[in-house]
Amino acid sequence: MKALGTRFSAALCSLMLAGAATASGQTFEVNQNGQVATGQPKQAQKTHGRSQVSSPSSNGMGWGSSIEVARQARAAQQAIDRGDYASAVAYAERAAKAAPQNTDFWFLLGYTARLAGRYQTSVDAYQHGLKNQPNSINGLSGLAQTYARMGRNDDAKKTVLQVLAANPKSPTELTLAGELFLTSDPQRAVGLLQRADALKPSARTELLMARAYVLLKQPERSREMLERARRRAPRDTDVVRAVAGFYRDARQYDLAISTLKSAPSKPPALLGELGYTYQLAGKKKEAADSYAQAANAQSKDIALQLSAAQAFVNAGDTGRANGFLKRAESIDPNNYRLHAVRGQIASLQNEFSRIARNAPASSSKAFRNMPSSSWIRRATWSVGMSARNV
Repeated sequence: MKALGTRFSAALCSLMLAGAATASGQTFEVNQNGQVATGQPKQAQKTHGRSQVSSPSSNGMGWGSSIEVARQARAAQQAIDRGDYASAVAYAERAAKAAPQNTDFWFLLGYTARLAGRYQTSVDAYQHGLKNQPNSINGLSGLAQTYARMGRNDDAKKTVLQVLAANPKSPTELTLAGELFLTSDPQRAVGLLQRADALKPSARTELLMARAYVLLKQPERSREMLERARRRAPRDTDVVRAVAGFYRDARQYDLAISTLKSAPSKPPALLGELGYTYQLAGKKKEAADSYAQAANAQSKDIALQLSAAQAFVNAGDTGRANGFLKRAESIDPNNYRLHAVRGQIASLQNEFSRIARNAPASSSKAFRNMPSSSWIRRATWSVGMSARNV
């Protein structure tokens, strides 16, 4: 169990990052007058089918506010809903600059900029809004999450603890604080996460506790948290990947493989991870097939194309490897991995040619009649034997 947690934490990464964008509960519902309601989850905002919005006096925008500003704010909300975060930032920025007295528009800009990965813009927007409302829980919470995304953990800790001092029963901030203290103080992280779990149980909190227990060298408690998360969110592929990562770190590859295969849906990221796990288990053909499915499903992802190509080289099928290499070349002809894999293929083929030239006549004919994939396998075996005899 010495290496337990290395790949497991990487498997958690995507879920933790995805959670950071949504866990805040910050949603922005914009009505026809351009007013913004923040700080409540969407399901909590609905009352008899109508969205609750802040009053005109609370956000600095009266009923006679600019129709254009209202249109920009609504467009930002619509862009968020469809996942077009770049456009959401542009709309939110126009609304905030057109109505700089409206604090919520600055928080909307901070939120959309974080989703779009424009972290400094997000920080600037939250800080601008906090100048108007220094103790705003929504603003401080959003700023803490942006700091966390930027890796500014000390700033994030300071800000989120400020939020918790004012609102100690917020599961969102408790979870974020637990995540931030995870590596530096896992015992404190467990306490914070347990408080969050008592208020609002979630698969994400349970996964974070599982990671904390790994760091505290309590693998059984970690396994317990993972299984709880899996039962709570059986259709969440990120949870499945985290559970598989735990088994993979423990070198229980068969369990990791069966866990990944049990996922109700298999997006490219999961298929790629399945290929990686097969590779660790020494199942080269299965690894290549899984990587191929992932690469075909996401044909513009150069990393998946190159992983598939490498897997087929490892399996001795250079023909299929070359197909993925051509696709990778169309994406980025200068990628170093592209040339590394092609160099490996050339090296193996040159080794085969050398063996065929130096072999007795009867053996040489047999070599030439072998399928291409067998050439590579035999050449690889020869290289390994040569290295062993040095």
